[in-house]
Amino acid sequence: MPSFSSSLQLLIQHVWLGVAAAVLFVAGLATAVPVTRHNVRWLMALPLWVVREVLRIIGPSFPPLRVFLVIFAFNTVAIFLYMLSGVLVFVPAAVAFLTGVNIGVILLKAGEVEVPTGQRPLAAALEPHEDQGAAPWVSLCSLAVLVLELPSFWISVGMGIGMGRRLSEPGQYTLENLGTLAYERVHAYWMIIIPLLFLSALAETAAVRGHIRARPASAEPPNNDEAGPAG
Repeated sequence: MPSFSSSLQLLIQHVWLGVAAAVLFVAGLATAVPVTRHNVRWLMALPLWVVREVLRIIGPSFPPLRVFLVIFAFNTVAIFLYMLSGVLVFVPAAVAFLTGVNIGVILLKAGEVEVPTGQRPLAAALEPHEDQGAAPWVSLCSLAVLVLELPSFWISVGMGIGMGRRLSEPGQYTLENLGTLAYERVHAYWMIIIPLLFLSALAETAAVRGHIRARPASAEPPNNDEAGPAG
């Protein structure tokens, strides 16, 4: 059975492939600019649908426990599948690029994505009011998310790319090799990546709640149920 040190060594061996995944990711981010500018709907449909569904599950009040569970579960499952997509050889590289495109589209279109109640766009819901900025620790939490989550994604995709490279060698695409490569990666994911994603989800939850609390009640739109009759 792989040990923690062997799992850490596996991650170290895939650092440069993780860097390659990061480059593809950044290329995807850059591609999102012309995609949104020219309104390429078939490339924007999936990420915008996903973020709307995530917001619907979380709910308009962003309860901390639900925010944490949704973020942690989504990231853990998605990145795990990205890592094991190496069984399809060339898929992990495409995943790195398309994830960059998707994240870029979400960031650029945040002003148009409404929270479940339809009261205000996502960007407005999470942006501190101009008269009351978010506390400094909120920025630190946001930085922690970048430091923990992005490298976890890149190195996991790098392991997927490495898996695809090994399996693409002549005579290497066998059930035995596939099982060995998958097993050592699953162990490394469980031992190292999941704890990092856990900490990242905690930091992201804190950042979201910090932004929400930075908005005074007067900045919230009126509740239609409490509005008087039109007349």
